[in-house]
Amino acid sequence: MQLDELKKSMSTLEQVLAKTNSDIKINVSASQTAKTKLLKKFRQAFVSCIILAIVFTAMTLGNVETQSFPNYLKIGMAVCLAAGAVWYILIYSRLNRIDVATLTPANLFSRTANIKLMMISGEVFFIACLAVFFTLLFQSFWSYNQTGFWAMAATILFAIIYGIVHIWPQYLKLFRDLNSIKE
Repeated sequence: MQLDELKKSMSTLEQVLAKTNSDIKINVSASQTAKTKLLKKFRQAFVSCIILAIVFTAMTLGNVETQSFPNYLKIGMAVCLAAGAVWYILIYSRLNRIDVATLTPANLFSRTANIKLMMISGEVFFIACLAVFFTLLFQSFWSYNQTGFWAMAATILFAIIYGIVHIWPQYLKLFRDLNSIKE
């Protein structure tokens, strides 16, 4: 399956390279649909980050479960989630400013590549923050709440597998569709 996709991508790339910039036409309807779906995903991510940041802030202010879940971890998580929300707003605004119908293909590909790079770099940064957070949280949970430790470990494992198998392929397909050209 992946080999066939690679062959198709290579043949498309060869066709694109053989043409001049004026010969390449963007599939505007497919690109607009992909842009709309990506904007929706970024809005959902922003809202999720804000809601979780509010939850962690409320947990800190309410002094909930401070022994197994210390306040410094809740504050750190709230700050990380608030930064994630700001990051998704930035990516959303950059993508929203792209007018697929009026851009040249080279300009569209360049802007799309920049947004992809921003998204990946933000995701890597926030994954690193989450790794530090969960490393510290695992130690607390192991000491005070072993059932919570195993439940959290299973949930994280499920989230990682779900993200790799389901979510990332959707993003890749949408970014590919955003740059689709007419054959």
